[in-house]
Amino acid sequence: MIDATLDKINKIVPLKWRWILEHGGFRKYFKNTGWMFFGQMFSLLVSFFIGAWIARYLGPENYGLVSYVVAFVGLFSFISSLGIDFILNRELIRHPENRDELLGTGFRLKLFGGTIAFAISVFFSLFFNNDNLTRALLVIFSLSFILQAPLVINIFFQSQVRAKENFKAQLGGSVISSILKIILILSGGGVIWLIIIYTAESIWQSIFLYRAYQSLKLKIVTWHFNKILASSILKDSWPLMLSSAATFIYLRIDQVMIGALMGKEAVGIYAAGVKITEIFYFVPGVIGASLFPAIVNAKKISQHLYERRLMFFYGFLFLLSLFIVVPVALLSQPIIYFLFGSQYLESVSILRIYIWSSTGLFVSSGLTYYFMAENKTKTIFKMYFLAMLSNVILNLLLIPKYGLIGAAWATLVAYSVPLIWLYKIKKI
Repeated sequence: MIDATLDKINKIVPLKWRWILEHGGFRKYFKNTGWMFFGQMFSLLVSFFIGAWIARYLGPENYGLVSYVVAFVGLFSFISSLGIDFILNRELIRHPENRDELLGTGFRLKLFGGTIAFAISVFFSLFFNNDNLTRALLVIFSLSFILQAPLVINIFFQSQVRAKENFKAQLGGSVISSILKIILILSGGGVIWLIIIYTAESIWQSIFLYRAYQSLKLKIVTWHFNKILASSILKDSWPLMLSSAATFIYLRIDQVMIGALMGKEAVGIYAAGVKITEIFYFVPGVIGASLFPAIVNAKKISQHLYERRLMFFYGFLFLLSLFIVVPVALLSQPIIYFLFGSQYLESVSILRIYIWSSTGLFVSSGLTYYFMAENKTKTIFKMYFLAMLSNVILNLLLIPKYGLIGAAWATLVAYSVPLIWLYKIKKI
């Protein structure tokens, strides 16, 4: 499918540019990006439309409760990841011969981080929530931290530019999860069963990833843990873990604060607008994860090639965000009505503001990859910490006065804060 697309493009471009499309390296990265993009798009579209169906089924109050649970638990996800994904990807690219040691160490670190994240999430869930149903849902969903450890395999496939395997695993997991959600809706199931399905999603994807890994004649029994390597990875990753903490807080804190200040139904109204925006958040991640090996390798060739690729990367992300933002902003009312129904029409004004935050997020994602290539992990933390702090302060000031509109504006401003770093990079 991807090869056929390349061949069609090759026929319509001028002759002087065809050498690029026929270049082996270009075709390799284009195919990898294509598989990642298609996989993420398919998975998210299926999840999104079923999610919209669930929102209609549950109504604003129960949908708000589910959204609150996902947002609250998400605040602690940085602990489970330990910020090691970027480091593992980079090291697997540089030292593929150390695959078993890197994956074994990464798996053990993620299992340890997931257990700690579960314990901390449960503690705060019981401490900050008085409602027994909310507490139960938070505890159940927190189990997902432990179940995510085997997903370390997808980092291996990323480093090998084999996105097709990740796509298949994503597709399989998405199909199983979607079928279960449809059964839930048709059978009249409640929010507890829905959260259980959300929690189990990592299991299905892990099974498919494991089978793909085995198909390459590779075995996880050969993985082994290296204490010195683990210490080295954590030494590099702790600023990324803190950056991840800041990122998740400024991504989710608005919904948590709305739930605390305005109630669960308000969270449901707000989450409908947010959900439409978040369906596009995978785009910079897919492009970055696919092109990151090329950017790292370009620096080995020449500084000039490295800088050219970075400039193209930023510009492409910015323009791509505008192609998404403008149509959604103009069509926000029919989009909300078609997907969520008349009970969510208050979400229209949220979406019109919130969607513009995508531009800042897209470029910020590009900056993250640049600082990773430069090994400036502390700068990543500073960038996202400032954004997080801005979001928390603005939400505290604007929600009591302007309600959901204030929360949307707070997020828009906070997502734009990392763009300040563009002016600090002389190479751009």
